[in-house]
Parts: sequence; C-alpha cells; structure tokens
Amino acid sequence: MDRRKWLGTIAHLLLGILFPYVLIGGIVLVYGFMAPSTASQKAYGAAIILVYALLILGVNLWTLRRMDFRSKWRWIVIHTLCNAKRLPCAGSLLASDMTKRHPSYIIVGRGSMMLAVWIGLLLFAAVCGCALLLTARAQRNIRASKHISMTAYGTYAQAQQDKHDLNLFGLAQQLRRRLGAAASFGLSFQSLGLTGAAFLLAGPALQKGGPSVVSIGLPVIALFGILVSASLAELSSAVPTAGGVYHWASAIGTRRRGWYAAWFQLAGHLAMMALMNGACAYILDKLFSVWLNYSSSWWSTGIALCFVTAVQAMINHWGTGRAGALQEAGIMLHAVVLAAVIGGIFIAFGRSVYSPKLLYTFQNASLDGHVTPWAFVVGMLVLQKLFLGMDGAAQGSEETSDPRIRVPWAIYLSSVYAMIGGFVLLMCLTLVLPAIVGTALFSSGDSLLAAAALDGWQGNTLVLLVIAAAIWGSGNSELLICSRAIFCLARDQAVPFSRLLSRVSREQQSPLPAIGTAALLSVLLFGAGRLVDGGEAGGIPSLLGFTVLCLQLSYMIPIWIKIKLHGRHRLLDDAPWRLGSYGLIVDRAAFIWLLLSGAVSVFALGLWGAVGTGLWFILVMALDRRYRKQHLAKLQSRLKRPKGEIIRIERKFHLH
Repeated sequence: MDRRKWLGTIAHLLLGILFPYVLIGGIVLVYGFMAPSTASQKAYGAAIILVYALLILGVNLWTLRRMDFRSKWRWIVIHTLCNAKRLPCAGSLLASDMTKRHPSYIIVGRGSMMLAVWIGLLLFAAVCGCALLLTARAQRNIRASKHISMTAYGTYAQAQQDKHDLNLFGLAQQLRRRLGAAASFGLSFQSLGLTGAAFLLAGPALQKGGPSVVSIGLPVIALFGILVSASLAELSSAVPTAGGVYHWASAIGTRRRGWYAAWFQLAGHLAMMALMNGACAYILDKLFSVWLNYSSSWWSTGIALCFVTAVQAMINHWGTGRAGALQEAGIMLHAVVLAAVIGGIFIAFGRSVYSPKLLYTFQNASLDGHVTPWAFVVGMLVLQKLFLGMDGAAQGSEETSDPRIRVPWAIYLSSVYAMIGGFVLLMCLTLVLPAIVGTALFSSGDSLLAAAALDGWQGNTLVLLVIAAAIWGSGNSELLICSRAIFCLARDQAVPFSRLLSRVSREQQSPLPAIGTAALLSVLLFGAGRLVDGGEAGGIPSLLGFTVLCLQLSYMIPIWIKIKLHGRHRLLDDAPWRLGSYGLIVDRAAFIWLLLSGAVSVFALGLWGAVGTGLWFILVMALDRRYRKQHLAKLQSRLKRPKGEIIRIERKFHLH
C-alpha cells in the first residue's frame, strides 16, 4: 500500500471515529453551559460529559487494540471501520474470526454505501443543528427580556419573586419550593423514561421496522419531539403554575379546552406510570422467582407492582426535598445504566461486523429482505414514546425556584438529551444485530436490550437491579406528576371529592391524598391493561397506545390555541423563554406532527389504545356536564381573589 493510500486510510479512520463524538460532545457541552446555571450545576454537567468522553475513549481504544493491521484484511477492515456507524455513528467492532464466519457483512467500496452513511450522519447532525438553533434563540430572548432572576440574591428573595408570580394567577403558595434546575430537569427526563422505554420497546421496534428504524426513523422522531418540547417550553414560561397543559390552555384559551387538556394529560401520565412500574415489577418478579424458587405468574407480578407503587407513594409523602434529591440522583443513574448496557452489549457481541449498508437500506429484522413501509412506520411510532412526557417539569412549577426559566429549559433539554442518549443506546444494539438475529435473545419475549446486556456481563443480576432502579425512578417521577395534576384539578373543583384531594399537609407541604389517589389509579390502570391483553403481553401494547394518544391530544390543544392566536397573547409576550419569529413555524410543525402521528398511531399501536382513549373521552364529557358550573365559578373567583385571602392561606405554610 503506497504512502498516499496510508494517509487516506489514517484520515478516514480519524474522521470516522472522532468526528461523531466531537460533534455530540460539543453539543452536550453547549447545552450544558448555554442555559443559565450556578457553578455547582455546571460542574455537575461537566462530570457527566467527562464520564461520557471516557466511555467513548475506552470503546475506541478497545476497538483499535483488536485490529490486525498485518493481515491481508487490513485495508478492508480499516475501510469498513471508517465507513460504518458505531456509538453512535462511526465504525463497528471487528475481529478476524467473525470476519471469516460472516464475510458478507463486510462490504468494500464507496458509491451508494458511502453516500447512505453520510446522509445518515448528516440527518442526525441536522437534528442537532436545529436543536442548537432553537437553544440559541431562546437564550437570546431570555437576555433581552425584562425578567430578572433573584437567585443571586438568595433563596428568600427568589421565593418572594416566585410567590408573587403565582399570586398573579390567584393561587396561594402552598407547596414548598425545593426543586432546583437539576431536579426540574430530572423530573422531565425521567418522565421521558429513556431506560424504561428502551427496555420495553427496543425489541419490538427493531423487530417491526428493522435496523433503519433507529438510524433513520429515530432522528426524524427526535426532530419533531424537540419541536413539540420547544412549543411547550414557551407555554411553561408564560404560565409558571403546576397545572401544565391544563392552565396553559385555560389561560390563553377557554375553560373547556383546559378541561379536556387536563384530563387527557392525567390519563397519559397515569398510563405511563403504569408502564414504568409494570416493567420494574416484571424485573423484580423474575429475579425473586429465581432466588426464592417459585413460578412467576400474573399474580406475582401484580404483587410486585403494588409493592413498587407503595414505596413510591411513601417516599413522595416525605415531601419535595427528598423527592428532588431522587430526581437529581436519577439523572446519574440513567447515565450508569447507559454505560452498563452499552458495555455489556459490546462485551458479548463486539466481535460482530455490521455493514453500514444494512443501516440505511431498509432491511428487515432478519436481514434477509426489505422491510415494508407500514412495518417501518409502526417501528417508528413505537419509539415515539421516547419523546412523550417532557412536560413533567411543568407539574412541579410551584415547587421549583425561578420556574419561568428553569422549567422551560427542563422541558426542552430533556428531549434533547433523550435524543442523544437514545440514539447512542439503540445504535449500539442495532450495530450488533447480525450476531443476535436467529438466537434465543431475539426470539424470546423478554427485553432484547436487557437480555443482550446480561449476556455481556455473564448473567450478573446487578445489571438487572440497576435497570430496575432506573425504571423505578421514572415511575416515581410519574407519581409526582400525576399527584400534582390531580391536586390542581381538585383545587379548581374539577374532580369528585375535590375538598379531600386538594388538601396539603402542613408538615410536608405535599398533597398527600392526591398522591395516594394517583398511586391507586395507576395500579388499576395496569390491571385493566393486563386484562385487555390477556395477561401474557404484559399490558404493554394497549397501555402504550393509550399513553401515546392521550398525551398527544393534551399537547395538541394548547399548541392549537397558540396557532390560532398567531403566538400573540399578553402572557406569551411577557414570557422570558420565547422563540421569537421561529415560534409560529415550530408550533405549526409540532401540531401537524402530533395530528398525523396520532392518527396513524390509532392503527399502528393497536385499536385497544384507541378504544380506551374513546372511553376516557366519554368519561371526561360526562364529568364536564357534572362539574361545569362549579369549575367555571371557581376559576372566575380565583382570578378575582383578594390579596388578603391569599395571604391568609399562605400563613399556614412555610414559604421555602
């Protein structure tokens, strides 16, 4: 090989390995330091970036150590390494024995393969560029706004400012503000449930849509998920209350629209909580069945679910302070799970060789033909769960310090980090798919992701326990979100037993009856899903469809109101976190995506989810007829509530 070819090989090697990681590392760095935060929060973000960089460096060094440059395959191996995608978009891990056993996976040449690889890389880079553009516009508008954060003057000054903002909406400060920027971000990020969604849905998505559902479908879904989160972030900055879409739609629209948005949001998050807790209970039940030598069944999983939910309810009864610490710890736990799962996958299947052609030529899951368009769409919509639930931080607005800034950043950045983490995680699994196809891992009903990770760590149950802990954290976040949604509806007399459900404990300053009610409803909803699906499917298909449809409907309502108003409203104009001239474009794109994907999801994710959504709609209409007058009267009286009454209510509780 002449000198020019060697130089070209080295250049391709460096570009193929380093460019994707420099790109993603730069994006993470910009996101971590562009949003306003304290020095400790920036140090926290820098630690996460350092762990991510060390993980990348370790995998690359391990790959280079295994390369045999002296063999006759050296040019083919280097060329394949440079032009394949791995963690998330560079070369694949190679070994000579797999090369000899599976030579068809190595493809030499440029042409359409190279073009497909670079198109895929540019697709992901374009999504990252769009996210950065929206980030820069929002940050510029924050600096140009009249909003002055009082964080630098101490927690008491900031608490007074936040209380004043809340009083403008006729609401008293009853909940204790103990959530900072990291806890608020954790609330949204864990609500998205990166680990839980990958545990539940990675296998079904790949089996339906094939490898291209990750390399092509996931960036497309991520783009629209980020647009939806940006649109919701604007609303959260305009209305910094714990009602979320309920108060957003009511404040800039009408009472009736806020009513339906609230109930669909509550149903979606209850179903998501049932999914996450069900997955956690499933793992624990399987582990205990091995340790205690009993046969796992429908009832044993149900008992484990009740135990998991009861622990979450007990912890939420302790108050916002401990809940906020768990949200912050959950972020690091998801990072640990990401590293553990990726490490296990590559330890077990790192010898596999995956051609980049298979990533971008729409192969089916068996790699023996092309996937049908409908199967590819179904696989995409299964992964859509990764970008639903980002509004969770809004439910903690009345417990977050400086919510006009921190809550919108939490909503928006949680989707961005879910995109990066989900792409890395699923691409690692996809790139070793040829070694998994045809094995018991791929055909079993258990989680493909967990099974692959366990195989790498030689069946070490600690891996499953860490995954279960991360999923438990997502369910715990959902409980906090659902309880605040019930509390806000009860506070406005929009639910049965409003007087009981709107009570707040003076000691913990938490809505204890609402917490217990949310826990009970999620268990009942999981049981209904199990009955509908016959028990064997674990309730996932019907609950997944129900979750997706309800949350999409709840997001569509306030976004549609913004579009009708052309983004012009007093509350929106005064919000510090705004997209300016980009806002209307983002709103329209987000609404069209929610409308189209929701319509297709009716058929793609199973009709039982649509049936459940229809039954829920009928129930919500009946409740609207029953509570319409008192709900309207309460909203009108709240807006006219005298300052003295608000002060009288707040005297019962600590300010911060």
